[in-house]
Order: sequence, then structure tokens, then C-alpha cells
Amino acid sequence: MELRHLKYFIAVAENLNFSRAATQLYISQPALSRQIKNLEDELTVILFIRQSDGLKLTEAGKFFLEQAKDILNRSNIAIQTIKNNYANTNDPLVVGYIPTILESFLGEALHRFGVTYPDIAVRFQEMFPSDQVKALWNRTIDIAFMGNPPDDLEPEFIVKCVKEVIIDALLPDTHTLASLPSINLIKLASEKFIGMSEETFPGRNDRIRDTCQKAGFIPNIHLFADSHASMIALVASGQGVAVMPREASALPHPKVVFMPLHHPIYYARSTAVWRKERPSQSLDKFLKILFNKDKIPET
Repeated sequence: MELRHLKYFIAVAENLNFSRAATQLYISQPALSRQIKNLEDELTVILFIRQSDGLKLTEAGKFFLEQAKDILNRSNIAIQTIKNNYANTNDPLVVGYIPTILESFLGEALHRFGVTYPDIAVRFQEMFPSDQVKALWNRTIDIAFMGNPPDDLEPEFIVKCVKEVIIDALLPDTHTLASLPSINLIKLASEKFIGMSEETFPGRNDRIRDTCQKAGFIPNIHLFADSHASMIALVASGQGVAVMPREASALPHPKVVFMPLHHPIYYARSTAVWRKERPSQSLDKFLKILFNKDKIPET
């Protein structure tokens, strides 16, 4: 259970209506309903009675509402006290990232940020996309760079594409096509594909399937890697082929060929994700550097 679950529960309890509460929270109604269901499952109680004329709090729900308000109130007092008495005006900027993005545009953006604002400390945390989402919710990172994000993030976070990256095929260097300058992706239709674990890279297999379907086939994804490095290792060991953003070629990849694709050329998104709230001064300054704008991009 996290503080956001308490905020969601209080909004629904006060409105006794999922639609109004979702509007108030700036999230989608299905996402809110799912979060409340997860909360009820974790507590192993029913908090709301769903009636034809609306919602009604159960006795457990009424008790939990009082406790949730008290917890949030004490949390807000603690946060405000810290900000008023101990916080630095320029808080450290905490960045979550996957390594392929650090090798791409992120390294240059952080260099420019350091030159422009040398007094702001920056902390880096290499994280799987699934862990980045949790860290954003828990406020342990300020901004996440996760490549192609899961589809359900946009109702609750700001998601901005920073760069489009060309997608290549990954082949073992012993593959019959490995010596060609480029190939059509349909040439790999009969191959076994390596996908990504939904636990660490949620939604990534949907992107792989979309790319292959645009080429005219449905990929046979038979193994799932938990990182880019393990995907490269599986391809190198002859377990299958894969598709991956070209920026991943900056990672060590012995015995693997990053093969350009043609007719058409396929692209992946490298995205920045941050919370839908007024950013800290450090994040505000970094966003202006990242997007090379005087203002934060519109949501």
C-alpha cells in the first residue's frame, strides 16, 4: 500500500462516485477502479458497496477513511516541515534510466545541465522500467527514462518523447543474413524471437509484435530476457533473433550483429516520464535543458 492508494480511496469515499473522483485526480476511471480494487484485495475487505444508485461506504470503509485522512495529514505536515526547515532550494535531481538511453541523448543532456547548473547535485539510478514507475510513485526519483513506456502511464504521468530511435534486428554473427548490409524484417518471419520480461519491461513485447506485424508477420516469441544485456546474450548463444533500438549497440555485443532494416525503417520512442504536479526547481531546470525550451512542455 502506498500514499497514492490512500489519496485515491479518500477521493472516491468523499465523492461516492468513481467518475467524479477520477476527474478530480486527473486519472482515468478504469485506472482508478483498478487501484481501489487492488487496495481492497490487499486489505482483504470490501470498502464500498456498489449499488445501482451509486457507492456506499461499508463499516470497514468508514473506519479506513478516518485512518487514511489522518495518515495523509501527518504525512503532509512532515513534508512541509522538512521543506520549511531543512530543504535546499535546489534539491538534488534524481534520475532513473535504462543504460541504452544513457549512451544516447541523456548523457549529453546531463552534461549541459551540469555546465549550466553546477551547484545542483545529480543522482543516477539504473533501473528496469517497472521499477522506475514504482520509484516515480514513491517519489524516490524525479524523472524516468525508460524507452517505450507502458501504455497506461499517460493518465497519471507526463510522458514526452525525447527522441525517435531506429530499430535494428539482432542476429548471431553466424546467421546466414549477418553479412548483408541491411534486410527486410519479413526475412525473419520464420525465426524464433527473444522478447522482454513483462516483469521488468512491461508492454515491450507489444512493441515487438507491432513492429513485426507492420512487416507482415506475427513473431514467435519463445524466450523472454530481463534486460537488454541478457537479450543480447541469448541472441549471441543462438537462442533466437530480436529487434532492439539501435542505441543499444553502444552496449557490449560480442558475436551479435545489429542489422539495419529497410522498406520501411522502423522507429522506437525514447521517452521522459515525470509526475503530474509542479516540478521541483531542479527538475524544472533540467526539463528546460532537456527540451531546449524556456517553458516545460504542455501536458
